[in-house]
Amino acid sequence: MRYGFPANVEVDFAREARDAWQRLEEYVPAAVIVDLQTGSAGGFALATDMRGANRLARVPVVMLIDRYQDDWLARQAGARAVLVKPIDAGELLTTITRLLSEPPAA
Repeated sequence: MRYGFPANVEVDFAREARDAWQRLEEYVPAAVIVDLQTGSAGGFALATDMRGANRLARVPVVMLIDRYQDDWLARQAGARAVLVKPIDAGELLTTITRLLSEPPAA
């Protein structure tokens, strides 16, 4: 599933936060979409680890959450945008496009 991203946009998936971290060790993406409840390590841990890694700290993270109450947790982990599931493909694409057009977070 490509979530409506254009064909020229490379989309990579990882079911586990550990697998995602291994991919992040290989390259720095333009943005990361992570589910708060991702596998064993969790999206919260992945986003927190990214924020602590110099080369990944400025990569915008979109956190997918199950309930509005988790917004604070997602923001504490470093998410620059938060979307509540179920996710609308158009909203996800708009959010990513907006984040990529903003200046990097300090």
